[in-house]
Amino acid sequence: HTLTYRFQGRNMTSITSLATEASTAGQRFDDWVLERVRQRRGPTELPLAFEYRHIYVMPTRFGFWFGILLALTVLGGLNFNNNMSLMLGFLLAAIAQLTTLLAYRNLAGLRVEAIRATPVFAGEEACFRVLVRNPEHRTRFAIEAVSPESRDCRDIAAQNTVPLALKQLSFERGWMPMEPFRLENRYPLGLFRAWAVIIPKAQCLVYPSPATNPPPLPKTGRGDHGAAHPGEGEHFHGLREFQQGDPLRRIAWRTSARHQKLYSRVMESPSEEACELNWYLMGSGDAEEKLSILTAWVLRAERRKIPYSLEMPGAALPTDLGDDHRDACLEILALHAS
Repeated sequence: HTLTYRFQGRNMTSITSLATEASTAGQRFDDWVLERVRQRRGPTELPLAFEYRHIYVMPTRFGFWFGILLALTVLGGLNFNNNMSLMLGFLLAAIAQLTTLLAYRNLAGLRVEAIRATPVFAGEEACFRVLVRNPEHRTRFAIEAVSPESRDCRDIAAQNTVPLALKQLSFERGWMPMEPFRLENRYPLGLFRAWAVIIPKAQCLVYPSPATNPPPLPKTGRGDHGAAHPGEGEHFHGLREFQQGDPLRRIAWRTSARHQKLYSRVMESPSEEACELNWYLMGSGDAEEKLSILTAWVLRAERRKIPYSLEMPGAALPTDLGDDHRDACLEILALHAS
């Protein structure tokens, strides 16, 4: 029994090592093809329509072992002069051969229209959306985008465009280029893989990572706009039902007469506080730490609706508020030359 267990253990170890070597060999082959495509074609120009010269067809691991099984079946039929075994082997071989054409046709003609990505903060995952269009009148099945860190698979209906999302971890601020990826499919039986390599020019803007415990917002500036405070003021804010203690001059008589109910005007005064985010006033220190603090200040000021300005070496933005102003400030911080 001990010898039997040792023999089985050695067999399992051998099978595991063979599978590992096959996986490593497949990865080396993919890297070799990628380097060849990079040298011969360079970065991919979009939009790109897949033609025969873009598509490679290779057997999968399942297809490789299926081929070994077919070869053994045919050899057994020849050895024992068994016509049924030979017929079965040649029939399965013909079906497998046809799947190479189906896998190729499932990928040929697809168009990669564009690649888009929204900015992220350093340390977050960037999501590149690959827009793939099927211009023909037939559905494409199980089209998969594969990158070193992510994969996404979708069916593409006739004359339709779908986004395939590929995620990539960001490490530092600035422009992060998208890694090369493949579009592939193993339709219909998984015996063969038809694939095309894409070396994109797409980039994702990575903002500095915001500081976890930044100092309080600097109150070195004043603003004449921003989040208004309802209450006493000269600017009309809205209407509400009349409450005891409201001055008579605040009653909206026309609205009250129309609704048969008393309404009072609510007034507001614009915010007078603002903050100045100034690189030069932060003193000496690590540049990346200062950028991290400024990023946190921008997000905090935007969250509190406090107008803010930004002054950096070589760039400055006046006091403002809103998504566009926030994105412009974060872009300046992301692209600051250390």
